[in-house]
Amino acid sequence: MMEWFQLRPQSIAALAEFTLCLTLAMYLLSIKNKSKDGLLITGMFVLHTLYNAVSFLRNSAFDTYAYMPIVWVHSIILVILGLYNLLFCYAYRYNPFPREMRVVLIVSFVLMCVGLYFHQVGYPWTFPIQLILAIWFVHVFIRKAIFSAQVQPKRAIAPGSGHSISFSGGWKAIRKELERPSTRDTKAYRAFALWCLLLVIAWLNANLGIFRITSSWWEPLHHGIYLVLITGIVINYMTYAQEKTTFLAKLVGLFMCLNLIILGMLGFMLYGNNNAIGAADEHTRDALKFLAFLIPISTLIIVLVIPPFFQKSLLRPLNYVLEGVERVNAGELKVEVPVEVQDEIGALAQQFNKMTASLRRYAEQMESLVAQRTAELERKSNELEQQKRELQHTLDNLKATQAQLVQSEKMASLGELTAGIAHEIQNPLNFINNFSEVSTELVDELRDGPLQLLKEEPRNEATSLLSELKQNLDKIYAHGLRADSIVKGMLQHSRKSLGRKEATDINAFVDEYLRISYHGLRAKDKTFTAKIVTEFDEEVGKVEIIPQDLGRVLVNLLNNAFYAVQTKQKQAGLAYQPQITVSTHRLGDAFEIRVKDNGTGISKEAVSRIFQPFFTTKPTGQGTGLGLSLSHDIVTKGHGGKLYFETAEGQYSEFIIQVPLMHVDEKVLIPH
Repeated sequence: MMEWFQLRPQSIAALAEFTLCLTLAMYLLSIKNKSKDGLLITGMFVLHTLYNAVSFLRNSAFDTYAYMPIVWVHSIILVILGLYNLLFCYAYRYNPFPREMRVVLIVSFVLMCVGLYFHQVGYPWTFPIQLILAIWFVHVFIRKAIFSAQVQPKRAIAPGSGHSISFSGGWKAIRKELERPSTRDTKAYRAFALWCLLLVIAWLNANLGIFRITSSWWEPLHHGIYLVLITGIVINYMTYAQEKTTFLAKLVGLFMCLNLIILGMLGFMLYGNNNAIGAADEHTRDALKFLAFLIPISTLIIVLVIPPFFQKSLLRPLNYVLEGVERVNAGELKVEVPVEVQDEIGALAQQFNKMTASLRRYAEQMESLVAQRTAELERKSNELEQQKRELQHTLDNLKATQAQLVQSEKMASLGELTAGIAHEIQNPLNFINNFSEVSTELVDELRDGPLQLLKEEPRNEATSLLSELKQNLDKIYAHGLRADSIVKGMLQHSRKSLGRKEATDINAFVDEYLRISYHGLRAKDKTFTAKIVTEFDEEVGKVEIIPQDLGRVLVNLLNNAFYAVQTKQKQAGLAYQPQITVSTHRLGDAFEIRVKDNGTGISKEAVSRIFQPFFTTKPTGQGTGLGLSLSHDIVTKGHGGKLYFETAEGQYSEFIIQVPLMHVDEKVLIPH
């Protein structure tokens, strides 16, 4: 080994400090995406590593002051480290005192340069300056803790605003401020302030001997405090770090720190603060060499061997529990983590399995309850829906009944009005018909009697005039008869039927009127042909009806159907095939007759007026407009039924008669 180099207990302590700072610096450098605080703490440990490397060389020299370059480098790094520590105190997390920081840094730099100069000439002014800085570190961290506790969301103060904190209340006020509800930042500041108190104690001993410890024990105490301080700083930082750290790194780091503290202090414990180990102390030198060799080797073993051990025995069971928690959080309750160890972690895994089993049981119970509630709600919903449909059906029936009553009332009012008008018109119409007939007879008598006495020329002229007069009288008489027919129809429309109900075979009854209507139309128009389709339900049988009245309804509906297909045939030509479909059906306590044609249908404008008296879609002279109105009254009033229709303009029309079934032996309308 080199002549100037000699291992001492101080060297072993410095080597332990160097190894500790180097390992921590390498770990901090390996962290990716470091925050501002991460960069600050990494820089601090890099400087501590350089400082301890130089300190190891300085403490291993035979004569420290014989190698002034080492002393100067050691002192310069100490100054830089002190200033950097001061910067860290202010800049950690955030800096509420930026102007103060700049002033303190400048003043500290000047004082430390002056102290460094006097230290080299034999006046240890560096120690008092380091003591002042240590006290100031504690002061800054306490102020930042108070500031962090005071800044509430409702009265937040922006960092860097230069907000001042008053200490006029003394230590009681400071204690009161520190007892405020803690934030994460506040806890970090308090912890750093406590660790900095160790540094204050160390510098107090070096400067004032306040603990009355002999100078021979200063260096062991200094190195011991320094190792503990480094360990405390890194523990505090990792506890409140913004970066993501691992539990394994904390365990290995703590194990390594304890190992290096013991090995670093072991030289002092075995050999004391012996700065002059002679050549005869070969056993001591060998022991110190062994310690120097043991420090890096043990650190390497801890870094390489301990992590797999902790990973298997501690972290893997914890990871199983953590994965189970994540799966449960994702909604998977069928989770059971393996129990590999019989310690607190194993107990935690067992309790976790019990918890998931309870959660599964509760979930199954809840699912069962939810299923029951859902089924009950569905049943209630179905009941409500059924009630809604029934109410809607009842409402529709009420609306239909209301509309039918309104229509019946309208028809009754129109019937009364029609009867009055018909009676008023009947008498003058009778006079017109009678006098037109008498006038025709008088014209014949005049032409056969006195007219013959005239000369030929006047007689011919008079004969011509009498012929025209007779033609006019014939027209008056013919139209009078038509008007009389209309009036009789109006009276019949307004008059209640007095016919008797008879048991009638509906199928034979409908078939008979169908043939009568078809052959009657064929007698008028030999060229007309139509396809007749009948669909009779044998279950209808005999029912109580007024045959004459219902026959009039059938004749009216069939005549309208034949008229519709005949009109469409004239429009469409030979490609069109007229078809009339007549059917009967049994509908429980009623029967129905359907008359359907594939004719012109009913227009949208005529749909709402089709049952109104005097409304007709036929040309003038071909319809009175009373047929459907009279048919409606016969069905609704005379038989207690319904008459309605379905149509599509240009395609078809279908009229439906629905009549309640009556007892055959009854003469009044008594529905089953």
